[in-house]
Amino acid sequence: IRRIAELREKAIRDEKAALQYARKDGYKNGIEQGKDMGKNEEKIEIAKNMLNKNINIEDIAEITGLSIEEIEKLAK
Repeated sequence: IRRIAELREKAIRDEKAALQYARKDGYKNGIEQGKDMGKNEEKIEIAKNMLNKNINIEDIAEITGLSIEEIEKLAK
């Protein structure tokens, strides 16, 4: 009975540790995703401004790193 109790306590500790690790890892991933989204939004804003200045779509793609298809969607 003691061994079963010890194994149960260990399982509980392992589960808590796994949850803490997942939260920590999830937080880091969330920050990275947020940064990536912000960078992409900035590229889109720059592309829109360049389109308003009648800059060539191929040049915009080269400068921003967005695809020509993405830029063409913005132009509509």
